[in-house]
Amino acid sequence: MRNPGKLLYLIILVACIGLSGCGLCVKYIPSGIVAQPTPSAEDQFIKIGSVNYHYAEYPAGGPDVLMVHGWSSSTYTWEKVAPTLQKQGYHVWCVDMQGFGWSDKPGGAAYDPLTLMRDVKAWMDAVGLKKVIYVGNSLGGGVGFYLAVEHPEVVDKLILIDAACLYPVKDPFITDLLRLPGSAIVGKLIFSRWMISTNLKGTYYHSDWVTDDQIDAYYTRMRTIGALDAMIAMARGLDLKKLKPYTRRAGLIQSQTMIIHGQNDTTWVPIESSRRLRQNIPHSILVEIPECGHMPQEEHPAITTRLILDFLDGKLAHDTVLPKPST
Repeated sequence: MRNPGKLLYLIILVACIGLSGCGLCVKYIPSGIVAQPTPSAEDQFIKIGSVNYHYAEYPAGGPDVLMVHGWSSSTYTWEKVAPTLQKQGYHVWCVDMQGFGWSDKPGGAAYDPLTLMRDVKAWMDAVGLKKVIYVGNSLGGGVGFYLAVEHPEVVDKLILIDAACLYPVKDPFITDLLRLPGSAIVGKLIFSRWMISTNLKGTYYHSDWVTDDQIDAYYTRMRTIGALDAMIAMARGLDLKKLKPYTRRAGLIQSQTMIIHGQNDTTWVPIESSRRLRQNIPHSILVEIPECGHMPQEEHPAITTRLILDFLDGKLAHDTVLPKPST
């Protein structure tokens, strides 16, 4: 085999099958089922067109907070943050975007960031959300950024957490693999709990903090029908040329914005991206969390929740580098 890239691909395939077993034995979960109910929240579905969307609602009498997950994630990622916001009076909504979590994953659908942004706006219209405090991690941060550019009237305040939205960065190895020919077949062969565990631990600075419950939560949702195909479509559908007209309008965002970033996010969104975001969004601040990877809301949920509340209460108005968290 003369092509070293293909040889590496084959070696990885053999190694993954050897470590994890064949993914063809996985039992997949049909659409429309919540296999793991959301604690302290109401799991609901709403059909928009032909797509059934799942969302977790934490009712309260105060302002609406919309929380949107990242790539390969779901409403689960907010389960350690949303209840505290609810207790402080915020009405929290966590939605599974099309292709993720318990929402439908139709074959042949588009899963690029702009399409997902329009889908989120359609979901907001369907559930009656007129204006929200938008909180997004990773891909969900990018969706929020594009929403604030395209529909500024619906975004009151914007909170971007390790957001993948503005500047091209080197793609993680897993997304490179998903773009390779035959990845749909290979993905099903190597798909396993071990693969999910490895990927999840790669998002953490403290990889040993990832629990079995977390791994099971991600693995269970990725066992829904169409999930792997949606991930592949997402990886292949990313087109930076289509995003440039939006990223150039960052200076037009008028929402007060807090940008949170784990300083040790080296695999997915390097901190330089958020530092440049800070320069381009006029009414923004940047908070850096040391010893933290790509998902502060899971690795440091108490810190992330406190930052959100302080920002919304007007107690946090300047760029900040937090001290190293105590373990």
